[in-house]
Amino acid sequence: MSTVVLLSIGVLIALVLPVARRIAQGRFDPFEPTAIFALAWGVMFVVRPIAIVIRDDTAFYGVDIEPTLDEAVLLGLVGAVAFVIGYHAPFGARILSRIPRPPETEPTRRLLVASVVVGVLAVSTFVVYLLWAGGTSAIDIFFGGRSPELNDVLRDSPLWLWSVSLAVVPAALVALAVAVRIRRWGIALSAAALFGLALVRFVPTGSRLYLLMLVGGAITFVYLARQRRPGVVALVLLLAVALAGSYALLLFRYAENRESLSSAVEALVSTPSEIFGPLVDEPDSEMAPALAGALLVIPSDLPHGYGAVILGDLATRPIPRQLWSGKPQPHIIRVTEEVWPVARETGDFQPNFTPLLGFYWDFGVIGAFLGLALYGILGRVSYEYLRRSPANWVAQLLYALALWTLVVAVRADPVFLVFHCLIMFGPVILLARVGRDDESTMAGTPTR
Repeated sequence: MSTVVLLSIGVLIALVLPVARRIAQGRFDPFEPTAIFALAWGVMFVVRPIAIVIRDDTAFYGVDIEPTLDEAVLLGLVGAVAFVIGYHAPFGARILSRIPRPPETEPTRRLLVASVVVGVLAVSTFVVYLLWAGGTSAIDIFFGGRSPELNDVLRDSPLWLWSVSLAVVPAALVALAVAVRIRRWGIALSAAALFGLALVRFVPTGSRLYLLMLVGGAITFVYLARQRRPGVVALVLLLAVALAGSYALLLFRYAENRESLSSAVEALVSTPSEIFGPLVDEPDSEMAPALAGALLVIPSDLPHGYGAVILGDLATRPIPRQLWSGKPQPHIIRVTEEVWPVARETGDFQPNFTPLLGFYWDFGVIGAFLGLALYGILGRVSYEYLRRSPANWVAQLLYALALWTLVVAVRADPVFLVFHCLIMFGPVILLARVGRDDESTMAGTPTR
């Protein structure tokens, strides 16, 4: 187990060095991808593995992961080094030169109307999604929080309806952009109403990943729109509020916890350190032990796919199971059923493996390195895209989404990330064209 600690320290060094260099040079930006990656990857492959060693607890949902935990953390080290190398390689600048600049027009009232329409339609698809399987009772089940009954409802509905409903996030952020640039009470109230509708979509089930996209994206955009960055005190406060909010949602999202929610809040007030629990012993940081479990069967029982794992999943996942009952399961479910069959059958168990699973399953260590290097390159492209047009609202909004999409990227599989990006960035790009086409309303409109 000492090997795990040494490898975790190696991951920490690889993550901290780029950040420390920027601090020493006086150009540290808390909104730079390297900072967010260091925070997220550090929780996964530094904090959680060391916590496992300290507790001497290598049982992960009934499976002993000790034989492969060091290998999983080694892959985490490979991923950290690869991301840093990719981020600082010259490829990002070359790719950026081929990407057109965002339109230079200001957002308009017409854009606000379009964003509200998109947001309402997105939430409406989720209502249809619930009604499809459970009728009106499914709506009550949804507001009741996560439960076996909700799992049954969601399992029987078309997944594409659930995916389309996520478009309420970019729609709400576009409305926010209009409110920030056109300071009128009516516009602000309309944007707030749409933002509230988005919260209704995600809060009842505690969908923290998309609440992070929504709330984190909004905070980031406001800072970018003001051409400012949070100071040390603001960063500490934001992190504390994020941890406390995440802990509260973790309790609130399960129906069985809601009756005892007040006692949980009292316990949190008396023992504030409880907010750090999800970082060491909850699904938020389970990537290293989950990956270690997968390595028990890859490549021994599940041989390398040489592209078939990710590309095959990418080709089949969009097809509704209602149209193809024999559709292959996503690769993350195939691994889960192989390693944790009992947990999968009895509890809808599905851990987060990080993209390392698919990259390694396809091409081994080389695949893990190249995959995370590509993520680093794309992270640099997004940052330089913002720096090229720092005052442009479209660049600011796209970057606010891209920054928190990085958290999704390092947690989820690459196939999920592709569809996530389509849902998050597609509506912003399409809605931006609406603003560009309506230049007649710009005359006399007060802006920031």
